[in-house]
Amino acid sequence: MQTSGSIRKSKQTSVVGYLPRKLTVDAKKKLDQKLLKLFVNDFQPFKVVEDSGFKQFVKALNPNYELPNRHAISKELIPALYEKCLVEMKSLTSTVESACLTTDCWTSRNNESFIAITIHFIDTEFELKSILLGRHSFNLNHTANNLAKEIERVLNSWNLYNKITFAVSDNAYNIKNALNMLGFKNMGCFAHTMNLIVQSALKLEEDLINKIKNIVSHFRKSTVANNALKTYQINNGIKEPKKLIQDVPTRWNSTYYMVCRFVELETSIRGTLGLINNAPENLKQEEWVILKDLIKILKPFEEATKAISRQKYMTASLVIVIVQGLFKVFNNLLKMNLTQRVLQVVEKLLANMNERDGFKHTEKSKTLSRCTFLDPRFKHIPPFNHNAKLLTTTKTDIIEKTSEIIRSKYIEDDGTHESATLVDVTHSNCEPLSIWNDIDSCVAKSSPMGTAKSRAIVEVQRYLEDPIITRCQDPLKW
Repeated sequence: MQTSGSIRKSKQTSVVGYLPRKLTVDAKKKLDQKLLKLFVNDFQPFKVVEDSGFKQFVKALNPNYELPNRHAISKELIPALYEKCLVEMKSLTSTVESACLTTDCWTSRNNESFIAITIHFIDTEFELKSILLGRHSFNLNHTANNLAKEIERVLNSWNLYNKITFAVSDNAYNIKNALNMLGFKNMGCFAHTMNLIVQSALKLEEDLINKIKNIVSHFRKSTVANNALKTYQINNGIKEPKKLIQDVPTRWNSTYYMVCRFVELETSIRGTLGLINNAPENLKQEEWVILKDLIKILKPFEEATKAISRQKYMTASLVIVIVQGLFKVFNNLLKMNLTQRVLQVVEKLLANMNERDGFKHTEKSKTLSRCTFLDPRFKHIPPFNHNAKLLTTTKTDIIEKTSEIIRSKYIEDDGTHESATLVDVTHSNCEPLSIWNDIDSCVAKSSPMGTAKSRAIVEVQRYLEDPIITRCQDPLKW
């Protein structure tokens, strides 16, 4: 029998029980992997692990976790994570049957040249996947030959060279020639083409846009002016004051967003410029009207740019639809009550669209026509319901491609060549009293009849008879 003293003693926890347990190797690795997300996902500097505040924070969360230093992160952990990711991505790309390639070249602020190569494909679960194969320094002359060699080198290192069915780049001659040298069907980036079209038209209002840039720059550089703008908004009941936006010369839509914000803050800008010293010249009343009309006519291009620039989204089927939509909108804009100067911009935009053959005649691209036809959102709407010839040509093309797939699948599955029909199973090949007679008969009745082409015609017609889906739905999920 235990005494009361012994009972009390058994309930007491030893001091050792309160001591924090040392992390296991696996637990340490898991925490290291979570830490790496700071750098891989959020692009935080490695030196954050040496900041005293961050150290104290981590210590409070788990006193047993010892932070790796920045050298361990850059020399060991990040390279190890890269190798792990590389193995996973190569395993994934080994299952790819065909892919589209996108590539771009640029120069950094430090005057360093780079090239990036990405592939896009639909996996077995019908999900769109994108993998950056490489982003490398490229210090050679950007000739077509040098670019072609670099792209070929990267693709061969991934065993993907023979799996590329299409390529997209900007509209520079050197990269387009490089893709032609590699034998890839290709086209210029549609978003880049739109950027060139709009930037060219906006030169008509270059003086006005520069005037806006000057005002925006003044407010962004002057603390006094910026505070005055903020105070003016607060005094006029705006709870969350907004700042002016500076545009980026290489992107037309950044100019659009700059103008939108500028017009949004018109009252505050007018009021503030009259209160500060050395203020830049304000806009005239007619210039404010021009800006509002500019926003109106540029909105369709902004919508198109956003739609075509999305990631994780099928965009090739949008090109023809967007082009025809833009032509219709801008022909209607010519009939609207706009300022004369803005009407000139509309005319210039239309002229630019007509002058670019790759823009005006996108429906002539067999690849883009196929993509649009096979998108369940667009199969019964422009351009196909307004162009009988395009519909017939594309439909015939799709039927031929479908019959090729059916024919190759039949040969692959059965190891035989197509005869008059895909199925010609009779009882003549069976023994009169074979136990398999009923089974063979059922298989023959359930197997698809007809030639590959006749089956393809039925398949395409069934697709066309299915109801279309809404513009916001995912065609791949369909």
